[in-house]
Amino acid sequence: MTTFNRSNFQELSETQCDYAVSIYIPTQVGGDNRNQSMIKLKNHVQDTEKQLESMGLKPREIEDFLQPINAMLEDSTLFRNLSESLAIFRCKSTFEYYTLPIEVEQFSVVAPTFYLLPLLPFFNKKDAFYIFSLSQKKNRLFEATQQEITEIDTGDDFPASFKDLLGKDMETQTVNIRSVGSRGRDGETYMYGKGETDIEDKEWRLYLEDIDRALTNVIGLDGEPLVIASVESTFGHFKEYSSYKNIYPEYLSGNFEEASAQEIHERAKEILQPYFDETKSDKKEALIDGNIPQISDLKETVIAADSGRISTLFVAKDKHVWGVYKPEEAKVEIHDTKKEMDICLLDLAARKTFLKGGKVFLVEQENLPNSDTRLNAALRF
Repeated sequence: MTTFNRSNFQELSETQCDYAVSIYIPTQVGGDNRNQSMIKLKNHVQDTEKQLESMGLKPREIEDFLQPINAMLEDSTLFRNLSESLAIFRCKSTFEYYTLPIEVEQFSVVAPTFYLLPLLPFFNKKDAFYIFSLSQKKNRLFEATQQEITEIDTGDDFPASFKDLLGKDMETQTVNIRSVGSRGRDGETYMYGKGETDIEDKEWRLYLEDIDRALTNVIGLDGEPLVIASVESTFGHFKEYSSYKNIYPEYLSGNFEEASAQEIHERAKEILQPYFDETKSDKKEALIDGNIPQISDLKETVIAADSGRISTLFVAKDKHVWGVYKPEEAKVEIHDTKKEMDICLLDLAARKTFLKGGKVFLVEQENLPNSDTRLNAALRF
């Protein structure tokens, strides 16, 4: 299994064969969830066997063809290391599977091409951001997307804790914050150790400014959103002193000194959801306003997507329209029910739009800019 990327998507999109199997399974890690994922896959393999049999394949041919997928059911370690979904693709020349951090509906199909529409949310997000876990004892910087998180090696110049600033001779002591009325900013002063030595606001400020200098040396002064994970007072002070221009207005509240990267990642994604949705909302509003050329007819949209004319495409989530596209004739046939050589025309329009540089968003039917159709497209020309 390899990491999924745009190149993988393009290779799958260009694959054509007599019968291409696509299987999507929503998955969760651990215990009964793992067993449920295996049962779901087994059921879809059985459905696929029936589809292949109806296409005229003999039992031995079906067994040989599905052998790589059946082997997955024997691999217990695979189902211990899943993300939110499992996507499997099989034809005579290809066998690929990916665990992906996106939600999918349970679905399988046999067609002349792979069905790739559920994969597109993996690509169309405002993705990159930073997370900085800031406290008195332990500081960590992460770079992340919605799919993964990596801790950044900040080197020796980055103050790992408050005691680094004060000196190793005091490393057995701790820093506490207590209110003393008028003293310090917002009535706060910083007490070192057991009340024996006061650390004035200037030492705390020096610490945060030292961190900020090291931080901006690593990530610059103005880039992707920076999410701070800290207690409330520390977040307020750091935001005041920092020179980084894109600190996210919401923060992760609490002490994250011992939290795992995965826990921090999941919580950061929750508060960043409005940021992730901004592009989709902006594109949707532009379509609703009607100030740009647009189409909603499926046949016209498929042809426009193939010619690279679509800049943004909204597609109804978990819907299918079956038919045939003949590019040499610029002709689209729509069928009420799926026939043997049919493809999903929504999938075709979406993949063509994406591979020719357009944006594709999957939304609930009722949330389409024009909800009377299965898709809405904004045109480049």
